[in-house]
Amino acid sequence: MTSEEIRAVHDTLLPAVREAAAAVMQFYHSQSYEVQHKDADNPVTEADFAANRILSTAIRKFFPGDAVLSEETDAAGEREQMNRDRAQARRVWILDPIDGTREFIKGRDEFAISVGLVVDGAPVLGFICNPAKKYLLSGGAGIGLFRDGEPLVAALRTAIHPPELLPRIVVSRSEYKSGKLKHLEGLYGDLMQRAVGSIAYKLALVADGTYDLVISVKPKNEWDIAGGAALIVAAGLEIAEGSGAPVVFNKPDTESFGLVCGTHEACAWYRKIATQT
Repeated sequence: MTSEEIRAVHDTLLPAVREAAAAVMQFYHSQSYEVQHKDADNPVTEADFAANRILSTAIRKFFPGDAVLSEETDAAGEREQMNRDRAQARRVWILDPIDGTREFIKGRDEFAISVGLVVDGAPVLGFICNPAKKYLLSGGAGIGLFRDGEPLVAALRTAIHPPELLPRIVVSRSEYKSGKLKHLEGLYGDLMQRAVGSIAYKLALVADGTYDLVISVKPKNEWDIAGGAALIVAAGLEIAEGSGAPVVFNKPDTESFGLVCGTHEACAWYRKIATQT
């Protein structure tokens, strides 16, 4: 896809992302919705399904030749159909209607709508919206980043100088609480001060320059990271699995094993200290 084509697709889908955000916030403010559980650690709400319907409907209307892979589905047999469709498609939209559903249910403003377009396995366009914070970051390969639809000029980043000046890091609250980030505590101290819900939202905050580095030591699904990965690419930053392998999308197995993402300098620093612990 050319940058002109990517920008046209961006502008076409942006209103649907805003519509999905408005629908989610109606549930967030009312706190009146049904909660189901896919398993013990994975709740899903009416808000997830509402956002999914809005996004999927818009994609199928404007881009009928594209496939869709969404974390959520409320129709029997739809998961199997999505997998059949995407196996034959070059262009696939990967959706997480609400990344951070547990935060959403708790009334914590750390959740995000994530939308990513991948072509031949590579992320080319992304949208991350945290409507509780009135935050919408979008962008893609060759078109840069947009904050609420307007071009974003990211602030200059300060070079790191370990150990005096470490990368500005953001981590998972659940990974911190489960003791999986001990290797960072000696460097950063209380990581709870650096913990944010939703990996999609964290990726956006790295892309826009708020942070230099995000790491995850747990597997991530493609719908968790596709939208954010496209923003990272648009910002000229680095994203890789925990092993250092490139993150590839639209795989038969949709999990990536860990994540290291940020400036090239910060990622190189983290890989070095990770091998020493």
